[in-house]
Amino acid sequence: MKHIYSKYLTEANISGSGKATSYLRALDLLSEMLITQAFGFEDCIDIWRVTSLKRIVELRELVATEQRKGKDSIWLSNGIAPSYLINGYCKAALSSYAKFLAERTQENNLFKLFKNHKGSASELSTLLDVEPDNIQALLEGLKDTSGEDVIRSVKIRLNQNVFRRMLMDIYSGSCCITGMNIPEVNRASHIISWAEDPSKRLDPTNGLYLSATYDAAFDKHLISLDDDYRIILSSDIKGHYMADSVNEYFIKKEGQRIILPSSYLPNKKYLAKHRNIGKF
Repeated sequence: MKHIYSKYLTEANISGSGKATSYLRALDLLSEMLITQAFGFEDCIDIWRVTSLKRIVELRELVATEQRKGKDSIWLSNGIAPSYLINGYCKAALSSYAKFLAERTQENNLFKLFKNHKGSASELSTLLDVEPDNIQALLEGLKDTSGEDVIRSVKIRLNQNVFRRMLMDIYSGSCCITGMNIPEVNRASHIISWAEDPSKRLDPTNGLYLSATYDAAFDKHLISLDDDYRIILSSDIKGHYMADSVNEYFIKKEGQRIILPSSYLPNKKYLAKHRNIGKF
């Protein structure tokens, strides 16, 4: 769970502030503090195994109590660096971890909806469009993580993660052009962009699973697909770029049919709109 939380911090743009490292360290130190005195939280000594949001919120209250004791806290009796507790890093890290668990729970629930859905893509998109009130309910008890901006950012991140997981699932984790199956390299590409039409953001027929190079080219309308799902190239590529790598990555791919997903085929109307923007 530590690796997943660390990735979450990066995606939430926390890593650049230095908070990510502090939060991870604070939670590791908290485990050491609980070994000194668990106060009934023996189940939280291995903090990275705790998946209950309620339990993390309860632990946060205990940490707040010990923080108020300052250097008199029994947790600091074994030479543990006092700053992480006294300066509030442990409490802040638990708030962040609770928010992560809330979002992960909701994300998993939405993905289950997708897996069990038998109707149309548009119906699925409506089902997955989480209302802010539902997100706020998950964060109950975490007053410092509420507010419209926080809820909006949570919703965006949830939508992006669920969309990525849906496309990874229907494309079996492989780029539909190259067959590359390295998740760190592949991207969930929208056919109709995220900004253009919010109603299609969670529509799996509005996506292609592409490795990073092809994702960038598709996003810039340098490549697209015809009605038979074959790769077509913009005149901007064919007329201006002559490097061997361009020939290898693009020219040779022209006319190649993509690897189709197991369900939710790319919507041909969306592809037509995509083609109309580029020089095809």
